[in-house]
Parts: sequence; C-alpha cells; structure tokens
Amino acid sequence: MFVDRTHFPLANANPGINNTNIITGNTHGTLVKVAIESQLDLVSAVLIFFAAIVPAYLSLKLRGYIRKVTITLSAFILLHGIYHVVRMQGMELMADGVFEPASIVVLIVFGATYLGVSHKKRQEAAGQ
Repeated sequence: MFVDRTHFPLANANPGINNTNIITGNTHGTLVKVAIESQLDLVSAVLIFFAAIVPAYLSLKLRGYIRKVTITLSAFILLHGIYHVVRMQGMELMADGVFEPASIVVLIVFGATYLGVSHKKRQEAAGQ
C-alpha cells in the first residue's frame, strides 16, 4: 500500500485489491476497509475512556451547578468512546447512524448546560 509515496507492505491484507484505489476512493463499487482503521478506533476508544476518568470522578465529588456540567461532559466522552468501540467492531452503520448523532446531541446539551450554569453564576455574583 502506498500513502504519500510511502510503501506499507503489511497493509496488503488482500493482494487482489489495488491499494492505490483505497486512498482515492476508486474501488469500483466494492467496500474496502483498511485494517489500520479499526486499530486506530481501538486506540481512540482506549484514550477516550482514560480521558473520561477525571470528569467522572469529579462528577462524584463535586456538588452544585458544576456537577451538572461534569456529568454532561462525562456522558459525552463515554458516548463518544462507545462510538469508537462500535465502529471498531465493524458496525459503521450503527456507529455513524446512532452513536455519532447521539454524541453530537449530548455535546450540545453539555454546551447548553455550561451556558446555563455560567449565566446563573453571573446572576448570583451580580446579586451579591
């Protein structure tokens, strides 16, 4: 397989596929998944789940408005990690059709929660 004129001999899992067409998308109607893509999804999922540890811990320890923000952030991070796990399993349709939009919705909810909490904090500060 050639990527930017660099040869990757181990990426030739199926010698009958013209690997230059994988990069350009010209595969003549056949579905081709590069093996390294699922490995990248695995690495992404592991790193994302590690990133979820801190806000999840803070969600348990904090109280008040900031707890709502950390809970929604944790929900987004975990849902996005699940997206990568499902995608790694080869279920791209479910990953892209269910978990990606759900992840986007939770991210928007996180932003709305943050704006609501920061607005309440400003009002409390102005009232004192």
